[in-house]
Amino acid sequence: MYDIDIVATNIRNARMARNYSQDYLAYKLNISQNAYSKVELGYTKITLERLIVIAGVLQVPLNKLIGKEDILADVERVNKISIVPKLLEVICRTTGMGFSAIARVTENKWVACAVRDEIRFGLEPGGELELETTICDAIRKTGEGVIIDCVDDDEHYAHHPTPAKYGFQSYISIPIICRDGTFFGTLCAIDPKPAKVNNVQTIGLFKLFAELISFHLDMVELQYSAGTTPSALGNLPPIALQ
Repeated sequence: MYDIDIVATNIRNARMARNYSQDYLAYKLNISQNAYSKVELGYTKITLERLIVIAGVLQVPLNKLIGKEDILADVERVNKISIVPKLLEVICRTTGMGFSAIARVTENKWVACAVRDEIRFGLEPGGELELETTICDAIRKTGEGVIIDCVDDDEHYAHHPTPAKYGFQSYISIPIICRDGTFFGTLCAIDPKPAKVNNVQTIGLFKLFAELISFHLDMVELQYSAGTTPSALGNLPPIALQ
């Protein structure tokens, strides 16, 4: 009926997105922590009734625990949001950076969902980077954004392999968190030249746009769930540009 390994991975990811401990889930399910650990390792067959209880504790739809990772569907969801090209344009214009993107980041993949590329970085929607070579993989694990004005002057990233591999000096990436608490991916921008992005205004803009993207992703999913064709979502009032 469903793949136990996929279910186990989805349960673990949903628990971590909620910052719940294994002890807490074990308590809610009235089992030992050791027994719960075997659930996340895929060692234990889970009944549908137990899955419904787990979904309730984690506050996620049951299909998100059972369903397989469908990256192409996520790329399509992002591209149903009509404001996305304008958001990426605004990011490039306000930061002076030449590449901005919305990326779907999972435990296994980094996939570009939408891209504005003014520096010939070479990625298009659906394009992939090796997850382990990206800073977004660390953002997925911590849930915290990363902002770098100048790689050469940054004590944490001056000798990091990622900037050298992809040839950027400035970088900003903010997590996109769905309304159910799960991690979708990142809103990010890079440029081969330094840029002043580590400031309240720029970080606030990225966080606002990440929240807007999250909201509209949920709206697209709701329309699909209702069996209706997603409309052109996201008519926003004009954004004042500096």
